[in-house]
Formats: sequence, C-alpha cells, structure tokens
Amino acid sequence: MGIGPLLLCVLLIVVLWWGPGWILGEALGVRRVLLPVVAPLLGMGVLTVIGVMGNALGLSWQLLPVMVVLLLLSAVLFGARLALRRRFPDKFEAAPRQSIFGKHHFKGSWWVIGAGLLAGGAVAAVCWTVGTEGLLGINQDWDIPWHANMIRLISVNHEWDPSIAGNFAYYDTNIAEAPIRSYPIAFHAVLSLFWPMSGVSIPVFLNVFVLVMMAVQLPLSTMALTMVITRRPIAVAAAGAVSGWFTVFPYDLLWRGPLIPFFAGMLMVGPFVYLAVKGALERQKFWIPGIAFGAVGLIAVHPSLAFAVLPVLVFWMLSALVRRKGRILGITVYLAVCGVLAVILGLPIIAQMLKESERVSKQVWAADTDRNGAIQNIIFLNHGSMAMPILTAMVALGCLALVFRIRMWWYFGPVLAFAFLSVYTMGTDNPRFMTLTAPFYDDQWRIFGILVMLLVPLAGLGVAQLAEAVAWLWCRIRAARSTGDGTKGRRNLSHVVTAGAAAAIMLVTGIAAIPYFKQNAQRININTKVDGPTLSSSEVDLLSTMDKYVPQDATVLNDSCDGSVWMYALGNRMPMIRHFEILPTNRQLLVLQKLPELATDEAARSAASELGIEWVYIADGRIRAWDEPKPGLTQPDSIPYLKLVVREGNAALYQIDWSQLPGGKEAFDAAAKDRLQLDGVSGILENTRPDGIAPLGRIC
Repeated sequence: MGIGPLLLCVLLIVVLWWGPGWILGEALGVRRVLLPVVAPLLGMGVLTVIGVMGNALGLSWQLLPVMVVLLLLSAVLFGARLALRRRFPDKFEAAPRQSIFGKHHFKGSWWVIGAGLLAGGAVAAVCWTVGTEGLLGINQDWDIPWHANMIRLISVNHEWDPSIAGNFAYYDTNIAEAPIRSYPIAFHAVLSLFWPMSGVSIPVFLNVFVLVMMAVQLPLSTMALTMVITRRPIAVAAAGAVSGWFTVFPYDLLWRGPLIPFFAGMLMVGPFVYLAVKGALERQKFWIPGIAFGAVGLIAVHPSLAFAVLPVLVFWMLSALVRRKGRILGITVYLAVCGVLAVILGLPIIAQMLKESERVSKQVWAADTDRNGAIQNIIFLNHGSMAMPILTAMVALGCLALVFRIRMWWYFGPVLAFAFLSVYTMGTDNPRFMTLTAPFYDDQWRIFGILVMLLVPLAGLGVAQLAEAVAWLWCRIRAARSTGDGTKGRRNLSHVVTAGAAAAIMLVTGIAAIPYFKQNAQRININTKVDGPTLSSSEVDLLSTMDKYVPQDATVLNDSCDGSVWMYALGNRMPMIRHFEILPTNRQLLVLQKLPELATDEAARSAASELGIEWVYIADGRIRAWDEPKPGLTQPDSIPYLKLVVREGNAALYQIDWSQLPGGKEAFDAAAKDRLQLDGVSGILENTRPDGIAPLGRIC
C-alpha cells in the first residue's frame, strides 16, 4: 500500500471519527481538552440521530446533506446555550476552569500524558500493521464480510435503515419471519460516508480504520476510563501506555470475527462514563444533550454496550451515595434527565433492536474450559494464548492500590461482576445466568474482553503506585541527608522522580513484554491473510473485477461457505447467498443441489429462473475446513450448458446458456417479473412469490 493512499485514508478517518463530535462539542461548550477523548462518542451519537430522524423524513444519507443538518443542529444548540447563559446567568454560568487532574496536577503533567499516548498507540499500531500483513490482509473469519457488505450497501443505497439488513440477507423469503430482520448499522453507515472517497477497497479501509483506533482511540479511551477512578497523571499515562499490551482486549476481538463494530463501541465506553460522571459532578447542564447523544451512539453501534456501561455507572453512583450524600439527589436527577433524553432520541433504534432481541438471546457458546481453567485465564489474562504474568503483577498492584483507597472501592463492583460472568461463560454450560450473558450473545470472548478493558486502568494505577513508592523512598533518603525546609522544591522534585521511576518501570516491563507484542501480532495474523484459506489472492482478484463480466442487476449462484460472500463488498455484484450464516430458501438450496440437472429437472430449472440465476461462481476456499462443496457445484466443467467465462487461480466464473435448456432464454426472462428491485439498488429485492427457508440448522 502506497504512502499516498494510506495518508488519504488516515486523514479521512480522522476527520470522520473526530470531526462531527468536535463540532457538536464546541456547540455544547465541552472543554477543548476533553474533545479529543469524547468527540468520537458525540459524533457517533449525533450522526445516529440525524440518520434515524432523517430517514423518517426522507433525508438522503450522503455526506453533504448530513453535514448541512449537523451544522444547523450545532448552530441551534450553540445559539440556545448563549441565549440561556445571557438570560439566566446564575443558573447557566460557566463552571470555573480547573485542571482536569485536580490536586494531582503538576508541571509537565501533559507531557507525561502525551508520552503515554504515544507509547501505547505505537505498540498497538505496530502489532496491528504487522498482523494484517502491512494492512493488506483480509480477515478470513465469519463476521467481516457482513460488515464490509453493509458499508458498500449503505454507500449505494443512501438510507439509514436497520431493516436493510433483512432485505439484503433474506430477500427471497418473507422478511417479517426471517432470522435476521434488522441489524445495528450505525458503524457501517458512518464509515459509508467517507469510504467512497478513499480510493481503496473496503477491507483495506477497515484495516486503516482499526489502525487509527489502535494508534489514538485505544489509549485515549483507556485514559478516560482511568480518569473515572483516579486523576493521577502518571496512572492515567501508564494505563494508556499499556493499553495495547493485553491480548484478550483488543486483539482477541479482532482476529476472531473480527468484531470491529463491537471493538469500536468498546472504545467509547471510557469516554462515555467519563463524560457522564464529570458532567454530573460539575452540573454541566449544556452537556446533557451530549451525554444523551453519546448514549444513543453507544447502543446504535452495539446495543450490548449499554450493559457494559451500566454496571460502572451504577457502582459509581452507589459510591456517590455514601461519599456525596448532599449532592446525590442532584447527580441522580442529572443522569436521569440524560437517560430520558437518550431514550427519546434513540427510541427508533431501541425499537428496531428489540425485534432482534429474541434471536440474540438464543445464541449459546459452549464452555471452552472448566471453572478452575476460567479462573486461571482471568488471573493470567489469557484465553488460548500465553500467560501474561507481567501484566498480572501490574493489575495486582493496582488492586492493592484500590484496597488502600476507600474512595476507589466502588470499582471492584463492575470488575467482579464481569469476572463472575467470564468464569461462568468460559467454565460452565449452566443456563442459570443466561439472562445476564444474553446481551453479549453468551460469548465468553466478548465478556472476557470487557473484563480486561476494565482491568487495564488498574495496571496503570499499579505502575503509578510502584513509582510513587520509589519516589517516597528516594525522598526519605534525601531528606535524611539534607537540612533546611525546601518543601516546594522537594514536592516538585518528587513529581520528577515519580515520573522518572514510572518511565523506568514501563521501559523494563516493556522489554520483558516483547513476547506479548509478538503474540498480539501473531493472533491478528491467525485469520488476516493476503492469501488465505477462505479467500485466496486469486479469488480477491476475480471478485474485485466481477463488474467486467456480470451485469449490474444479476444474481450470481454461489456456495456461501467459500469466499464468494465477499463478492458484493469487493466487486459490487450480488451473490445469491450473501453471508456464511444465511440459510437458503428451498429453491436456493434446490439449485445448489441440482445445478447439473437443470435440463431434466423442471423444478430445479424453475427455481433457477425465478432466482434469476445466469452466472455461477465457484472456488475451493472454505470458511471452515470441514465444509463440503454443495453437490451441484462440484463438477462444473462437465455441465454442457455451463460456459467458462474466466478462471483466476482457484476461482472461476461460469455463465449458464439458457438457450440450451427447455423453454430457452424466453422462459428465463419471463420469470424476472417476480423479482422487484427495492430503492433502485441492485440485489435488494422483493420476491412477489416468497419461498420458505430450507429446514437446515446451518449451511456452513
């Protein structure tokens, strides 16, 4: 990948990820020092609201109209803020500007924070770049082609509508009864605004997006979550510096799936909690819409993230109930108003997601160890990877620091809650607590990832605690040898010594943790390949040039268990079955089984014509090694009415010569009347004669 396309992608993603939220944050009076952290959260929320409300009003989801609405909304909020402040100066006076570090601020605090950000971002970015084979690899696993297809679909369709997923997946059956009727599309819709301008393929664009998240958003998010626990700059910086060291989060979420929208949403958890807590404590009235927008953004990216945020806020409020008795009513009212406004703004999204709650709640993942094994995984912070005793020691020191600081005890609540759920999902198949794990698809990888996300700030606190102990010891020794007062000088020198000790600790542990960094890159490379088992480089080349051979409105017969589900994302042509988990209808399955019998089997021939099948794609890649090719696609060269159009390595494209079949091309064309294009987007169809879904447990 050339440096020019890379820089353009990075620039587009930075503008997209931080720009909208920065504009809104300025309008709401959010301090500029906080905007690098919370702008992505605000941006995702306001774009979601614009998308949902705009779709109901007929707004086209394109960059220009969306930006116009964003600027108008920000101007209205900015005007309202100024008007209220002038009309009611006592009630809406600006809070006094103080250091966000409070009494822990010292000269050079921001340099320490910057060093932590750079160190943490560099490690994570290098691991990701190496693991993705220079950002050119394509993940060979389950989820990623769906996300890539959704980005292209929304960029073409220009509509923010979660139900578009049902039309895309189950166009040949009754959508209302399909397994997938709607899907959270906020992540895909936002990226679809800028991807067409990037000039690169969607997989590369997604790789660069994650690179930016690793380099900037991951340490920033970790720092924000740490600030909720402690405002010590060294603890905050250390947490950011080690944010890219842990394998379970984020790397295990990115080689398996990969769960990119879930990962991106997790990076908003810290900023959201920090914004909500800081707004409630300082009674920042103008931040209420921002917090509400942020909540909408979280649930729109992935609804399960609401259940990651709630335990943190609930335990923090319980702590406030004890420590801030005189202010708890105001804090409660503040957060309640934010919640009510979030529900009002996000009601359409919530309604759509409730339709899918039954499907999500039925997901069950088998345990992959026993309880003792699960506890051991948590202690050593690994899940099918090497143990990480260095990070365990850091986290243990952080826990010790919490024990000696009563004000921080509340943080044990969410940590222990997700530790319990992690042990439960990794170590047992007991359905007793399925209600608690259902929002996370009962997926131990996600739940363990959330736990580790909560533990990273404790590692930073542990480093700070050890550095402060070294500084205390050094000052005691120096004081014993010196005379005179010099209290202020000793205090300043103490900060320097603490920062130096923390840097030394990070350097030593970083060198010792080099095997962790190598493992993290290797974990990403498990599934992310330029030439992989599901999607070879030859398949990528052919799929990327499908538009040279296949007409725009055609449907291509495919085996969904190979790399053909990437066809739309890579080549802008629609396969018959569009994702690994989509169950075929009866007629789709019939064609897959009896393609060689079209000349003699009238039912199979009618099914093929009703589906509009004139093109056939065949490759030997497999999403799972045990998947067998569909019976009708095993010997294409022996089928007389199948003509080879192009072959690229292990992939080939064929065309059916309908003139050699009974009824000829005329019968094929006549069946097209049953297929209606929706919204003018090729492949988003409605069949006037919907078929039932084949009685299969799974197809891949």
